[in-house]
Amino acid sequence: MGPGNGIAQRLLRITALNAVPAAYAPILRLQELLFEQRRRGLIPDTLLQLEHSHVFTMGKRGRPDDFHTEAAALLASGAEVASSPRGGETTYHGPGQLVLYPILSLRELGLGARAYVEGLEDVMVASLGRYGIAARGRVPGRTGVWVGERKIGAIGVRISQGTTCHGIALNVSPDLRYFGHIVPCGTPDKEVTSVHRQLAAGQAWPDMQEQRERQQAATAAAAAAAATGGSTAAAAAATGGSTAAAAAARGAAAGDAAAPPLTQPPLQQVAADLVDAFVAHFGYSRLELLPDVNELAGQLGCSSAAGNAAAADQAG
Repeated sequence: MGPGNGIAQRLLRITALNAVPAAYAPILRLQELLFEQRRRGLIPDTLLQLEHSHVFTMGKRGRPDDFHTEAAALLASGAEVASSPRGGETTYHGPGQLVLYPILSLRELGLGARAYVEGLEDVMVASLGRYGIAARGRVPGRTGVWVGERKIGAIGVRISQGTTCHGIALNVSPDLRYFGHIVPCGTPDKEVTSVHRQLAAGQAWPDMQEQRERQQAATAAAAAAAATGGSTAAAAAATGGSTAAAAAARGAAAGDAAAPPLTQPPLQQVAADLVDAFVAHFGYSRLELLPDVNELAGQLGCSSAAGNAAAADQAG
């Protein structure tokens, strides 16, 4: 039973999954703006789901010697290098990795910091279990989610005055070589892994018939979205309002309609499962779909630092 159960009609706003990987700086400004609005009670709980473009971020415990490659070389390769106000050390985000940034009132959820972080681990473990991946969280001395001795999901949050932002990153199909440029999350003796790597290694998705049915549902949702011009809200309505189906429709409408091999679930489907696990665990009963983070950042003036300052003034 999730911690949010018993709170009638709890609303969660959820962004669509972005088709174009998002740069880090505008999304950091977006988080800061929404965090302040949530802290003031101006907006309900909000969940940003996204893929980033290539970026290495240093949390509060990150250090320059976490890098095996000079920052100048990383920048020259097209990656960003950024400081972040989240907890934790240095990590990598990029295409093929799912990121969730929950902007929530922990006070209203009745959660302390430890229970919240453990809840985020439980969400990732539950979603990975749908693919037959035996992951575990709540490992003493290690934040995040692990498959054996390999890390598959990272957590880094910021909590202030009962409100939280930043969140989790789940490796679905990223280029794992990027982690070789850093000491990921302060664990030099541990490897990282991904959903696709684990499935390729033989941890097969157990119910093949369920796979086919879910992929057929995603295809049908994509067709419904295309018939309505790709509208997120219309896709949700056409699929009965299901978060998973709506997310699958968004991904397909963004150009990923081709069905992958059954043992390699598409990122959009894993995203839908991860969001559904989040909604169920934290007990939300009402969902509102928002534009993807790139569009939302543009609408709220977060695409530039000057625009974000203006938006913050309007919110105040």
